[in-house]
Amino acid sequence: MASLADRMTRRFGPGVRSWLDGLDALVAGLCRDWGLEVVRPLSGGTSHALMCTRGGEPVVLKVTPEPAISVQEHAALRAWEPSPRMVRVLRADPARGALLLEGLVPGTPAADGPGLAEVLRGLHIAPPEGFPPLHERVDFVFDVLRRRHPGDHDAAHARAAALARDRVAATLLHGDLHFGNVLDAGERGLVAIDPRPCVGDPASDAVDFAYASPDLRDGIERWSAVVDGDRLAAWCEVFAGFFPDHPSVAAGR
Repeated sequence: MASLADRMTRRFGPGVRSWLDGLDALVAGLCRDWGLEVVRPLSGGTSHALMCTRGGEPVVLKVTPEPAISVQEHAALRAWEPSPRMVRVLRADPARGALLLEGLVPGTPAADGPGLAEVLRGLHIAPPEGFPPLHERVDFVFDVLRRRHPGDHDAAHARAAALARDRVAATLLHGDLHFGNVLDAGERGLVAIDPRPCVGDPASDAVDFAYASPDLRDGIERWSAVVDGDRLAAWCEVFAGFFPDHPSVAAGR
């Protein structure tokens, strides 16, 4: 497993090292200000996340070297606040790139099941202003794909960018919805975490769920009850490079 320094440097570049040098002091200051006790670190990509307690209750502290990321996440969490399907924000300090979130118990990653449809339906709301369009998210994820799986992804990228610009009934999107970002919250049900919010086609949020089926056609058919099945099929095709080991991709569908 990559170290925190390796992960952050890979994501933000070598300039992040000054932030890393001050990370312990940053966390200590937030713990003091918000009355937190650190329990253990959690995994993360664009943020450093820590399981903590506050007054005996579990909470999660997230800090990022790019404050704009926490500002966007905070705005999206506020928009989703009426829904029990998204984690709730308790405190925010945009200047320090920090968010304090509720802790979910037991907090284990979701398995494939009927509760996932509730998550999708709960998150796809009318989009507030101020969020980036889906095509910007598409550009970012294809940059990630090229780093993880070098090869010629230009044609798929171009098709995905065109899909993202289609005129559809746009919603607020999670932007990074996979099983690791949906947690079991006990009696409350499944709850999504770690959004990368953007605005666009709701079918794009269901790709990982469709690929959970050994037969992709069956997965698309199942999720067409929640999102547009034809558009989901198109998104699954352009994002196939992210699932090289899936039977339908390995067989060339």
